Amino acid sequence: MPGSPTFGVVVAKNVTIKDVAALAGVSLGTVSNYINGTRTVAEDTRARIERAIEVTRFVPNRAVRTLRGNRTHTVGLLVPDAGNPFFTEIARGVEDVARARGDLLVYCDTAGDSERQALYIRSLAEMRVGGLIISATASMPPDLGDLEAVGTPIVVVGGEGMAMSMSRVTFDQRLGGKLAMKHVLDLGHQQVLFAGGPGGELVIQARYEGALSAIDEQGKDRAMLHRVDAAGRSVRERSELADQIMAMRPRPTAVLCGNDLIAIAIVNKLIRNGMSVPGDLAIVGYDDITDAQLAVVPLTTVRQPAYQIGSSAAELLFERADDPTNPHREISFTPELIVRDSSGQVVR
Repeated sequence: MPGSPTFGVVVAKNVTIKDVAALAGVSLGTVSNYINGTRTVAEDTRARIERAIEVTRFVPNRAVRTLRGNRTHTVGLLVPDAGNPFFTEIARGVEDVARARGDLLVYCDTAGDSERQALYIRSLAEMRVGGLIISATASMPPDLGDLEAVGTPIVVVGGEGMAMSMSRVTFDQRLGGKLAMKHVLDLGHQQVLFAGGPGGELVIQARYEGALSAIDEQGKDRAMLHRVDAAGRSVRERSELADQIMAMRPRPTAVLCGNDLIAIAIVNKLIRNGMSVPGDLAIVGYDDITDAQLAVVPLTTVRQPAYQIGSSAAELLFERADDPTNPHREISFTPELIVRDSSGQVVR
């Protein structure tokens, strides 16, 4: 065994594991055990190896582990709309938990497209990711269970009511829609519009159905609630919903939006056209992203804890990764109505 290591010289390039071992004063096998986690390494030895890696700027070849049949220290996250800050916050929750374990997050935007979703899943499987977190969509791939069966733990975010045998994090979207509708009904609105859009159709549909259930509970006619959907996910396409609203006769007095981005786009367009929110039109969003509180008219919305959803999903994933015999679990969150300026006062 070489003597005490001397640190100070940075190896310029083409650094190998042999250089790390020589500088740390340990065997190749010890460095390999440390990098691959195959055997316990004493704390003082670990510190010397870590220092040697830092000095030499050695980059372990994770691909070698993959070729040997092991899985990489990566976690895949698939969402239907990466441009929505709600999903960005979920990703932050996943990443913080993953990073604490030394894992890397691969963040994929499926744009709600089933073919794109299938491509990402196949690519992540080929990468031998250590686990996969996927936001539930109407076109959930049928072979997800097969992927988990060959050793890739999977956690589903959402998918309330869907039959699946996997760990998942759920939040009652129907209840959220119901809370939003009950709020505008209690304010006295009789003509209400639901504004949806692409990217997360499954959850937006559940929110719409929740709004209908609030109407049913109060014994009112479902015809009081109309629905329109944005053509796409751009600000322009969401803003065009405001044009449709202004052209409606009779015009609704309240709008429930499938998410906060839709709500904010509508509010901004209405105000630019000289209308008042909530004076002419009450607006309610969904998700409670940061911009909902900072909007030109602070947005009444339905809050769901995005960061906690993401961190909980990651924790469930690592439970299964650490021990595949651990039973599948479900963690559920309850939505909360947050009342701000955009919904206004009781309609007289």
